[in-house]
Amino acid sequence: MKFTKLSLITAVAVSAMSTAAVAADEISISANASATNNYVWRGMTQTTNNAAVQGGVDLEMAGFYLGTWASNVTNDTEVDGYAGYAGEASGIGYDVGFIRYGYLNAPSGNFNEAYLGLSKDFGAMSLGATYSKGLDTAPDDIAVDASLSLPQDYSLDLGWGDYDTYGTRYSAGVSKSFDKIDFSVAYHNYTPDATGAADQKNVVLSVGTGF
Repeated sequence: MKFTKLSLITAVAVSAMSTAAVAADEISISANASATNNYVWRGMTQTTNNAAVQGGVDLEMAGFYLGTWASNVTNDTEVDGYAGYAGEASGIGYDVGFIRYGYLNAPSGNFNEAYLGLSKDFGAMSLGATYSKGLDTAPDDIAVDASLSLPQDYSLDLGWGDYDTYGTRYSAGVSKSFDKIDFSVAYHNYTPDATGAADQKNVVLSVGTGF
């Protein structure tokens, strides 16, 4: 359950998302692949604290995009599809679209969201916020993220979110790119809303590339 195009949500749980600037009459095709020791989505492990291999493909034209992304999850394979439009107005980035989370072995667990992401780049710091509206019976989610530039091209990535009826989470991590290889390490803390349910605390290591 991961969609890294939204705002500044990092992979940090990540996975790496690569998009290219294109002219209005051109279609850009990009792909991404990554591996992580633990697939954590909105603070919750999707692999029972085991490793995951992930990847996706995106098409983009004049701000419009269409893509798919897949990962192994516990006893299943997740395959997501999404479409939207991203741009910038008065220095504020925006991203609006639709995503369907799908599961090959358990399609009854499939669900849909519409989302709106806003972001602002201040140079040494970037801020972003994303509101995901759950469709049908799916709950809503709100996420706020910040990325601060550190010496030697490292980045400090911070995040907070509230997944309605499920719980709240926060994360803090460091990321760096070496040529086309992206590395990140992040600490995730998730506090469930359900009384008596245990918190989840995970350190997530990820490596990915885009092409």
